[in-house]
Amino acid sequence: CGNITISTGDASVSCCGRKIEEHRPKKADESQKLNVIVEDDQWYITSNHPMTKENYISFVAYAVGGAIQLVKLYPEWDMHLRMTKQGHGKLVWYSTKEGLFYQLI
Repeated sequence: CGNITISTGDASVSCCGRKIEEHRPKKADESQKLNVIVEDDQWYITSNHPMTKENYISFVAYAVGGAIQLVKLYPEWDMHLRMTKQGHGKLVWYSTKEGLFYQLI
């Protein structure tokens, strides 16, 4: 249904009567990584990933320490966003065709 669910422990989630399986993030290879630069003391994140209705990045999250920043994205929008730079962390995103990925920043 396009929902984003975050849990710090085990959870059982269902949608429209069917159980939703947990996604485990895969480490992105060089061709899958998002472009990340520092601009105005923020992470400026872009990608050449398609943003069509059939294949787009649904969200990008940045996890560091005990905090998560999450940005919901939509098809047919450009894939660029800013997040508060908080040191080293993990960038996680979900492609509707390829699945869940992460990269360290």
